[in-house]
Amino acid sequence: MVTAVDSLDPVKYEIFMHRLWTIGEEGRIALQRVSASPIVVQGGECMQSFYDPSGRMILACSGHLRFAAATSDAIKKIVEWFGSDPGFYEGDQIFNNDPYVAGSHTYDQMVIMPIYYDGRLIAWTASSSHTADTGGVMRGAATEIFHEGLRILGLKIVERGQFRNDVCRTIVEQCRDPYYVELDLRSRIAGNNVSARRFLDLVDQFGVEFVEAASQRLMDDSERMARTKLLSLPNGIWRSRMFASGMRRPEPYQIVCAMQKSDDKLSFDFEGTSPQLNDDQNSTLPSTLAHVTLALTNTLFWDVPWSDGKMAPVKVSVPEGSLLNANFPAACGGAPRVGQILVSAVSECVAKMLYAGGRRDDINAGWQGLWYEGGPGYFYGGHTRQGVPVAQGLYDIHGGGFGATPLRDGVDSGGHSNIPAGGISDVEWIELQYPFLYLTRNHSPNGAGYGSRRGGDGTHRVYMVYGSHDLSVDFRPYAGIPNGGFGLFGGFPAGSGGVRAVWTTKASEVKNRMSQGEYPTSPAEIINEKWGEALATSPSNPHVKVPEWGFISDFTQGGGGFGDPLERGIEKLQEDLDSGIYNAWAAERFFGAAFTEDGRIDEVKTRTKRVELRESRLKNLSNTSVLQTARGATVIASPHAELDIVEIDGTPLWCCRQCDTVIGSARENYKKFAWSITEPLDGVSEFPLPSGDSFIGEFIYYFCPACGIQLQVDVYCPQLGGDRQWWDIQIQLR
Repeated sequence: MVTAVDSLDPVKYEIFMHRLWTIGEEGRIALQRVSASPIVVQGGECMQSFYDPSGRMILACSGHLRFAAATSDAIKKIVEWFGSDPGFYEGDQIFNNDPYVAGSHTYDQMVIMPIYYDGRLIAWTASSSHTADTGGVMRGAATEIFHEGLRILGLKIVERGQFRNDVCRTIVEQCRDPYYVELDLRSRIAGNNVSARRFLDLVDQFGVEFVEAASQRLMDDSERMARTKLLSLPNGIWRSRMFASGMRRPEPYQIVCAMQKSDDKLSFDFEGTSPQLNDDQNSTLPSTLAHVTLALTNTLFWDVPWSDGKMAPVKVSVPEGSLLNANFPAACGGAPRVGQILVSAVSECVAKMLYAGGRRDDINAGWQGLWYEGGPGYFYGGHTRQGVPVAQGLYDIHGGGFGATPLRDGVDSGGHSNIPAGGISDVEWIELQYPFLYLTRNHSPNGAGYGSRRGGDGTHRVYMVYGSHDLSVDFRPYAGIPNGGFGLFGGFPAGSGGVRAVWTTKASEVKNRMSQGEYPTSPAEIINEKWGEALATSPSNPHVKVPEWGFISDFTQGGGGFGDPLERGIEKLQEDLDSGIYNAWAAERFFGAAFTEDGRIDEVKTRTKRVELRESRLKNLSNTSVLQTARGATVIASPHAELDIVEIDGTPLWCCRQCDTVIGSARENYKKFAWSITEPLDGVSEFPLPSGDSFIGEFIYYFCPACGIQLQVDVYCPQLGGDRQWWDIQIQLR
């Protein structure tokens, strides 16, 4: 039977779809123009989106993607809890920021507005943004949700078109900077006002029956397109394991993801993920589900309309009591960072599935690679030189590096995987609003993941506290293990340069040297020129006071590399050196570079050195005589950039693409047959940890046992244990 959805005029439907997207963008821009938050105005952490009467997302615009997915949960819960009492009416707008209902933490705040036509509910619109001030303890100090300030399950801030000053005052006066919080609150109302009015214009133009049918068609199309894409990809299981550390102690934790693709269905199982922590590095189930949606929107369903329909083929299983499904009342202020590690875990599985499906243009290595955690974060307390409370963060993470692809290097300071329309603040704007004087902000030397295609480079910064006597910053124990990034097929998960530290200085000495025109522009200069001493720990965990004339150095995430670094073109490597992406230490250590007397790469010596390095990888390997050649064998799958699956006498086998050598059964983990070397991360890092502690992680390198090409670089944490030979690719074979 032909339904109203099936019989829509295709031209009018396309016009409607693009108009709705434009309306969402207009609402998002209105929100940004009213907001007081730098993270919103310049960083882009906001979202405008549309939902059907039941709460299913019709379409999201290009703002912060996790907001759009989470708001579906909020609408459904608000309808369930408050639909009858007090009920919803035309002109209402409802405030929510409970991370156990929707969103990631109390700083994710949304205002939801029902849209009525002739007295009938036909849709919802919602605006969401990040407000850094919710009252409560300073960021990072919470051990339960009650510490994290304002938490509202659902409260009308606008009732039947009338702004409620009593509700507004009650909310904002719980915060340190009520004027800022109120302006943020009003900005979300403004976004909804614009979007709801424009949505009703669509109804007037096309008719309510058409708009309702077209909205349903958008969700149906998303599901159909998502299932069609899945059918085009091979069946199998892909696994990822990511590490990070807690806020109060340098204890590592892991996020484990197993993704199974079967025909037009996709399932995720996070069994093996660490238990919830006794700090704020936890994620609620709504936050976890929103981040899974975010990851799939970025990597797999980017060309599918951004509605809830695209998630219909997806099932997610998350163990209760894990840090991805924390039990109430666990604190979750750090949930977005946990979520980003989750996004990386999902993205690694998707990237390897896409490679197996031949979609080379769609593949990226990791976008969230941090060499280590610990030291100063980016959430501040205290006052500016004008006496205004500092309740904001600096979000240079929105300018991190993108991962490398099979076809090109990653994009330097390209953005953030959460926010297609994100950005970072101008230095001049920061210095106007914060008690900081920037000494440098530039690309981070050795911050890009090493590979034949290098990752995009993140940024680093050195800035000085100026004009404040009570500034503090969140400070976590140093835990030396890379987190949130991944390399592909021999590439490294992140670069190994940079120093994140609070530097104590002698104010009189700094003043004198700066008056002579001296100032440091890198952590290396701070160390070598003896500007100050790095704090090893915080005496007032989890925040540390930074005195005036003290320095903070930091680096943002870099993209992961693709392929064996010894395969990188020498001309490209020289460009990296000339532009400061890498220095001579990294070029020699990871890319096998040899230099002339004037510091340029010597091509002849470099090629010779690379051959020697390939051979040295296999120096302790024996029994290579049993390896057989696969020349002329039929290739039945190519799930790895350096390994094919070939069929010989009816048996599927892993075969090195470079040397045509069979290394083992394709029904088993290829790493069982590869040659491996383990290296402590202290030997890979350009700088030691500021605390003086050793790194707690290792790199496990896997090579072809015949030619020595690097197949994979895995991060491993001996403290957590588990399988060393991580089975990441398991193709379903005939």
